[in-house]
Amino acid sequence: MVNKIREAIQVLGNRGWTKNSFTDGGGRHCLQGALYEAYGVNSGECAHHLRLRLAGQLAADMRLVNDIVASEYPDRFGGVGASRFNDHPETTVDDVVRVLEKAAARRDEQL
Repeated sequence: MVNKIREAIQVLGNRGWTKNSFTDGGGRHCLQGALYEAYGVNSGECAHHLRLRLAGQLAADMRLVNDIVASEYPDRFGGVGASRFNDHPETTVDDVVRVLEKAAARRDEQL
């Protein structure tokens, strides 16, 4: 099985990172947007299809990312988890990549 969290790190490296949007006008992604792209989820996808995709491994990966954010950055976590962390004024792209790398390492242990 492929570690999609590692693919999300590559998405950020290739496309760039942004705040306050899944994908901005320049094609940059937030943390969650990068993970969605790694899974091939289009941000314009209908809600029904998105829920079906979220029911599986993508949802598990988002929970893993949220768990790491909650433990590493509790002051930037809450409500919408990874999105709040990503958009927090103090969060940098290095913070986002660090969280994704920790999540990817944990996922590797499970594969």
